[in-house]
Parts: sequence; C-alpha cells; structure tokens
Amino acid sequence: MTDTQALATLRDIDARFHRLFEAVDTADETAATPSADPLATLRRARSQIDAALFEHQRRTDDGTLPDGGSCILQWDPPRTPPRRLILDPDSDGDSWTQCELEWTGESWRVCGRNTVNNVAIRAPAEPRYPDPVDPPKIDTLLELIRGSWGNPNPDVLVFGPTASTEQGVLVAVDDELRYREVDSYRWYTVTDEEELYHHLQQQGQPAIQSLSETPLTRLHFTPSPLTNDDR
Repeated sequence: MTDTQALATLRDIDARFHRLFEAVDTADETAATPSADPLATLRRARSQIDAALFEHQRRTDDGTLPDGGSCILQWDPPRTPPRRLILDPDSDGDSWTQCELEWTGESWRVCGRNTVNNVAIRAPAEPRYPDPVDPPKIDTLLELIRGSWGNPNPDVLVFGPTASTEQGVLVAVDDELRYREVDSYRWYTVTDEEELYHHLQQQGQPAIQSLSETPLTRLHFTPSPLTNDDR
C-alpha cells in the first residue's frame, strides 16, 4: 500500500469513527453498558489517527524542499544587476554549496561560492512566487527597440537612476543607438555595446518603455549631438 492509499484509508476510518461516536452520543441511553470500554478504546484509536493526519498535514504545509533539491532565490536589487542565490545540496548529504551570482546582461557571473552546513528552509505551502527565470539579454532588448523609431511613440531602453547618475534612455534611430541621461545637454552615439553592459552594472537591468513614459521626447535625440546643447 502506498503512502497516499494509507492516508486515504486512515481518513476513511476516521470518518467512520466520527459517525459512530455521533450516533452513540445522541442515543437515548442513560445507563452504562458493556460497550463503554470498547468505545473508549475506539476514541483513543481515533485520537492517534488524528495525530497522524495532523502531523502529515504539518509536514505538507511546511513546503520544505525534497531530498536532493536545490533552492534558488532571485531578486532585482535597486540600481544594481539582478542577483541569484543558489543553495545546492552536496553529494554527501551533510553540507550545501552556497553560490551567489550576478547578471551581466548576457549570463550569470559567479560572485562567491562557499560551503554551508545545518541548512534549514521554510517556504510557503502554496506557490506564491514565480519560478526564477533569466532576465532578458541586452541583445534581446536591443532587438525589441530597433525599428520602432518610425512609430509615433517608439520603444526605448531605460536605465534607472542612481545616487550619482540620472535616468538614462537609449533609442534606436535608423539603427543607430543613441543614449542620453535626462539631465544631460546632449546625446551620444553608442558604438560599442559593451558600454551598455557597463550601464547595467552601474544602474541595474534596463526596462523596455515607450518614449512618452520618460521625461525626454524625440527632439532630444534628433538634432546633431554637436548642436543640441540647448535641449
């Protein structure tokens, strides 16, 4: 008999006990009968079944990882690249490898790795959060904004502000990448995409937005970068 079948059998027996006790409690009997001792035995048995069912439910609700499973936590910290923390059980079963990673715009870069012991994990019984997925690559984001400049409200790539840098906006004008920060007097042409990876490291993962969602307009990117100082 499998664990699932055993639990189903216990629940069925428990329900039968419950109906039996209800019938006995409501019966019109005022004197003790020889069945009193057997009923007490049944009640003790039912209490043990209840305890077993409760313990199984508690273990299920704990939502702990199964043996051999890795635990992955991913988040987007403000003004820095996405981060990922992986706890991976070692083959000996007594220790775990803790690995910290940072998104580069192309792949995950290992920032640190060490061995930890006595790992305890608690997770929600019901899934509340999405499974970790890789953020979109810079190349993928660029493909999404290319060719949109001809639209009335083109898509742009927005890098968040930091303590020392204002929000940056990247547009694709006739396949030319132009970058400008909202407090800058001019835009400049991005000729090396490595610059974008630098912005990601300094300002975090960029987001696709429409140009109208930013403080800048088309005019901030269309004049010559040598003559747009008054913009």
